[in-house]
Amino acid sequence: MSRAGTVAELQAQGWPVMARCLTCNLEMDVRLDVLLRERGPELSLWGRSARCRSRRCQGRMYFWTFPPQAGGKAVEMF
Repeated sequence: MSRAGTVAELQAQGWPVMARCLTCNLEMDVRLDVLLRERGPELSLWGRSARCRSRRCQGRMYFWTFPPQAGGKAVEMF
C-alpha cells in the first residue's frame, strides 16, 4: 500500500478522508479540494487534529483515511 503524505497526494490517489470527534462522535467527510485551495498542496493531515465542528463540543476531530488498496480498512492518521 502506498502512503499519501500530503493532501495533494491523498486527492490524486483517491484516498477518501473523514474526521471524527472522539468526544461527541461527530463524523464528517473531509473536502480535500477545499484544503488544497485554502492551505496548499503540501499540507499533511498525518498526526494532526482539529477542533470539533459541533457548536456544543469542546473535543478534537481526528482524521481517518481509507486507502483504495486496503479494501475498506480504515487507517488512523493520528
